Amino acid sequence: MSTVTASDAPRLSAWRGYVADLWRRREFATYLARANLRARNANTALGLLWWVLNPLLLSLVYFLVFGVLFNRIDEQPRYLAHLLSGMFVFNFTTLSMTGGANSILGNMSLLANIRFPRLILPISALIEATVGFLASLLVFYLLAIPVDGILPGFELLALPAVLVLHVVFNLGLAALTARLVIPFRDINNLIPHLTRLWLYLSPIIWPITFVTDRAPWAAKWLVLNPMVPLVDLYRWVLMGDELASTSVIGSIAWAVAIFVLGILAFVRYEGNMVRHI
Repeated sequence: MSTVTASDAPRLSAWRGYVADLWRRREFATYLARANLRARNANTALGLLWWVLNPLLLSLVYFLVFGVLFNRIDEQPRYLAHLLSGMFVFNFTTLSMTGGANSILGNMSLLANIRFPRLILPISALIEATVGFLASLLVFYLLAIPVDGILPGFELLALPAVLVLHVVFNLGLAALTARLVIPFRDINNLIPHLTRLWLYLSPIIWPITFVTDRAPWAAKWLVLNPMVPLVDLYRWVLMGDELASTSVIGSIAWAVAIFVLGILAFVRYEGNMVRHI
């Protein structure tokens, strides 16, 4: 069966055909995700638990360094829950980014020999990351309830909507990194450094007030960090923290903007991918 490529004819009919082709091959995306999950964890004793343990162990390191040594526990109420909620959300996004790039590099034989909508590859990587993120939310409450006394509230009913928004944002990022990794192979080595900088510039280890109180001029630049409103949304859903209306608007705006940019960049280029392999 031939595959409709929206890159060949960017008309509305072509995009409809492309989306329809993606839907017809949805089982292929889930099959790739399951196969990658099994292969990635086949040689480890804990298997899929590492999807949760990696951000959890990193969170515990930050908790000991910043929470205990730098006394953030005294200055930031419910610091462990504050830290875990941000780390799990951020890890979901970074796994989607790296997964998008690796989905292309790890499936070059498929790209060269089989004709299908290439967007299936970053989508399958996103499915993998989503499975790990959902598991991490259970771990969050297992630790937040006994340590910080946080119980799920009515805000948790909004989790599906926030998760959809997050998935849309992550898919845009995954498609964007997948688009860049073929002509620029070094982008895969650059992503960990960029995400580490992004982590320190986000309200995950430190609250926003830590930055704004010490450098008020930096407050206006926070709007340029999409992780700021997104983490705020999750802390409202998971912890019952106050939610600013600007966080809702900002999260929607960033999700739509990154999604459109990533999908357009990827689909318009996917017809040329084989030439650069």
